[in-house]
Amino acid sequence: MFATAYDLFWQYRDVYMRGLGNALMAAAFGLVLSLFVGVFAGVVRFSSTGAAGRVVAIYISIVRNTPMLVQVYFIYFGLPALGVTLSAFATGVVALTFNSGAYIAEITRGGLAAIPQGQTEAAMALGLNRRVLLGRVLVPQAAPTVLPAVTGQFVQLIKDTSLLYTIAVLEITKAADDVGNETYQFLEAYLVSCVIYVVICAVLNLLVDLYERRAGFSRHRRV
Repeated sequence: MFATAYDLFWQYRDVYMRGLGNALMAAAFGLVLSLFVGVFAGVVRFSSTGAAGRVVAIYISIVRNTPMLVQVYFIYFGLPALGVTLSAFATGVVALTFNSGAYIAEITRGGLAAIPQGQTEAAMALGLNRRVLLGRVLVPQAAPTVLPAVTGQFVQLIKDTSLLYTIAVLEITKAADDVGNETYQFLEAYLVSCVIYVVICAVLNLLVDLYERRAGFSRHRRV
């Protein structure tokens, strides 16, 4: 079986590599965009008790309490209904951003909440306004704490790209399915995709662990 899987990978390596490239690209775009969404939403969630904070809380609740596959379909079919037409790949990136942004928002909020209250009280005593307090005092202190968890979110995004197969994006899982449909060797085709996921995620997790050790973090301190 493993020999057959290797032969299958070598024969269809171009298909698998295109799928891998699209998955990495979608995850990278999704991470960058979700950082903007998540950090902004997390700061609003932490600092606002008004309508803005409630809107962010609803957004986070929707993401955390619905399957991502439903979110992918909702965005894929919902955007055209609003007159917005995007490619399947771009739609997938939007879905990844929508989902991951909520989790990064919670990571950001947790990092800010972990800063001792005395920091805020000292800054307020010095006459700093709320914007300066967040931008110059709280966020810089929270960044090293939340960075390992945010980096780990990229690993989750890699795995979440498999759901884009349902909207015909050629990523790793779709590549395996295409190979299986052509050769009727589905087990071996999906075995190749499994190995690709394991290798990519293991390397990324190793990089996160190396960063944590260099920065003095440990897994139990992740937000």
